[in-house]
Order: sequence, then C-alpha cells, then structure tokens
Amino acid sequence: MPNPGEVVVTNFAYSDLSGAKVRPALVVSKPEFTAVTGLVVVAAISGQPVKNVFEYALNNWKEAGLNLPSKVCAGKLFAVNSSLVKKIGELSESDFVEVKKLLANALV
Repeated sequence: MPNPGEVVVTNFAYSDLSGAKVRPALVVSKPEFTAVTGLVVVAAISGQPVKNVFEYALNNWKEAGLNLPSKVCAGKLFAVNSSLVKKIGELSESDFVEVKKLLANALV
C-alpha cells in the first residue's frame, strides 16, 4: 500500500481530457485512506520550472528516483485507484517536510 512521501508513476489525464500520459506523482494520502477507499491521493510532479508559491522545487530529485530536476505541484492533486500506481522512489525527509508545509498552505 502506498505511503506518504513515496514517488510513484501513474496515468494523468490531459486537462482537456483528450488522452493521458504516464507521469510521476507524490503520494500525499495515508494508508488508512487507501484501505477504506481504494484510492491514493497524489500531487503531480513536473520537470517545468517553478511558477508560483504553490510549487516546490525538489532538492534531492535524483534520490527520489526522478530523471530530471522536478517540482511538486500543490495545485494538481488527484485521487487515483491504488492499483494504478507504481513506486519508483521516495522523497528525502527534508524535501517531504517542505512539501507538507506547501500542502498545509494550499489546503484548508
């Protein structure tokens, strides 16, 4: 069962719903949520430059299993079926602390 802080790959639909692409994402939900719902809440990970205060540039992206410098996007949260995610890595503790702060600022 996916755990918070794990980097996974999953299918992300294009914003116009014309298709989907396999992309990295960060697990931000607890295993208890997945056990009850069968879903995993993930935040999108992108290789694009940071554009606003609700995106965080990962310092330890290589150690997280990513191929290029990346950011976590608090504005792109999705719930996906837990069977559709595959773990490729895990954020460093320091990066995950910063992402949790980012999410706390973005959400209620």
